[in-house]
Formats: sequence, C-alpha cells, structure tokens
Amino acid sequence: MKVTVSNLDKSFAIDGCQKELFKDLTFSVTFDHVLAVIGYSGSGKTTLLRLLAGLEIPEGGHITIDDELLHFEPTWLRHYQKRLGFVFQQHNLFPHYSALENVMLPLRLVCREEVALAKEKAITLMKRLNIFQHAAKKPHQLSGGAAQRVAIARALVTQPRFLLLDEPTASLDVEMKVEVLDLISELKETQTPVLLVTHEIGFAHKCADHILFFEEGTVLEQGPAAQFFEHPKEERVKKFLSKAFAY
Repeated sequence: MKVTVSNLDKSFAIDGCQKELFKDLTFSVTFDHVLAVIGYSGSGKTTLLRLLAGLEIPEGGHITIDDELLHFEPTWLRHYQKRLGFVFQQHNLFPHYSALENVMLPLRLVCREEVALAKEKAITLMKRLNIFQHAAKKPHQLSGGAAQRVAIARALVTQPRFLLLDEPTASLDVEMKVEVLDLISELKETQTPVLLVTHEIGFAHKCADHILFFEEGTVLEQGPAAQFFEHPKEERVKKFLSKAFAY
C-alpha cells in the first residue's frame, strides 16, 4: 500500500484562535501490511489518521492512496468511507446489540445485505478471529480487550480496502492490551493493510513493516521498522526510543 501526502495544511480553532498543526506536510510511504505512526503526544498522529479516513478536511494540499486522489467532497467521501475500516480508542459498540449483532451491523446498514447472509459472514469472521465465544454477549458483559476485538471484527467484516486503528489499546490494562495486540498481529493473515497509531513502541517494533515518526506536525523520520529501530538517524528519535524501551 502506498500513502502520499503533499503540502498538507491543517489547523484547528482553539479558544477563538487558529492553531496550525500541519503546514506543507509532505511524505510518501509504501508498506506491505502494517504502518505504525508513533511519536510525541500532540504531534498530529491521530489527526493524520482522521484525514486519511476523510473525517477531517484539510485547508490545503493533497492525499493519495495507491495513487488515488482523495476528494473531500461529501458524496465522494461517503463512497470512499464504505471501503475502509476505522477503530477508535473507545470501541463504540452499540450497547443494546449483542457482539454478533454489532459485527453484522455494517453489512446490514452499509452493504444492505440480507440478515441470513450478514449473520453467516459475521460468524465466519468471529470464528476466524477467535471471538465467537462472545457472540451473544452485550458490550457491558465484555472485557475491554474483548470489546475492542469485537470492534476490530466489525471494521473488518465488510472486507475494507484498509484498516485504520487509533490507539486501540489506550484505555486497556496490560492483560487486555495483549489480547488486542495479538489480534492485530494476526491481521497480517487477512492481507488487509493496517495503519496504526500507537504508543506501544515494543509492539510497533514487533509487528510493523514501516514506521512514521511524528514531531510537532512533521515527519521527523521514517523507514522500514528494522532499520528505524536499530539505526535511528535523528537525535530526537534516539532519545524518544531510549526512553520508550527503558520501561
């Protein structure tokens, strides 16, 4: 998968003032399975993911994915967003539906599939991801890790072009994090490209093909994961990694 960002500008209104996050942000990255976006808090990682999902609109610049230009026009975006999966920090499952019904939902609402076919596809995927044992449970009956895994299944059930994960383990304890991180590692088998924003540096080292390191709205360094972690070039990156791996 190839992602190219050219001269991207993005700002936000904060306390009546415009705060500039991206100014002429430009980079190009190609990866096979998992791209991990890491870096300091507030550096623009989540905003980048939201721009790639069409959930934020830039003031200027261009984004292309596999050489397809993103158009930030409502009708085009609706069609585009049907072809991707997005998982937020919070699982956002519908509380009155079972886990199975939550996974079925995109097939019913977005793809307009019949109940029987949607159920069959959802069950097949949940079994493949080893979460079918939770099928009848409501979200409040699930652990945080299980709920996030159901959310990932819901994002995958329509066979999206790619999957965007925004800090999927941020609100989980250590044991629950392991459940979700293991599942993300297994996603390589689905051949679905994954763009992952994470603070789990050890996990990024283990599972990612390519790394983007953000600082203050710019890509400070990028490269294949092995090269990035073993031979970082920028002093700020070296300092960040030394602290991350000290814990």
